Amino acid sequence: MTAEEFGALFRAHIAEISRFLARRLPADQVDDVAGDLFEIAWNKRSSIPAGLELPWLYKTARYLISNLRRKESGRAAIFSTLAEPVAAPSAESIALADLELSEAWAKLNEKEREALALWALDGFEPKEIAVALGLTTNAVNIRLSRAKKNLLTNLENLG
Repeated sequence: MTAEEFGALFRAHIAEISRFLARRLPADQVDDVAGDLFEIAWNKRSSIPAGLELPWLYKTARYLISNLRRKESGRAAIFSTLAEPVAAPSAESIALADLELSEAWAKLNEKEREALALWALDGFEPKEIAVALGLTTNAVNIRLSRAKKNLLTNLENLG
């Protein structure tokens, strides 16, 4: 991938990636993580599968978020006596502000929430979700089917 092609990749996906990160991180961390993500993408540009650049970016972003959370949990243990500032609500929590939907969403397991968020909120196709989560397309279809069924059941039980 040439520098021009990488620039086009960046311009095409930075907004989507930033929205994805904003739903999962405090606002003050989004730009830093996005920068780290595209630095990794630049360094690994020759190994990114052609046509699957966006799912690759999402998968790598998930790893960066996990690493950041691990680091923060270690820091939190060290500085547990200090009060931490309250982060602004994420875009995902705003979208799920409706109490019943929020409760039903919270009852899904983490894997169901992640797959459903990539499909419903990020507009991914199952093949792209499969790349982002490191699963087969069939496994994603099954996970999405169960997640939708469980979300509907949760909503019915609340209503």
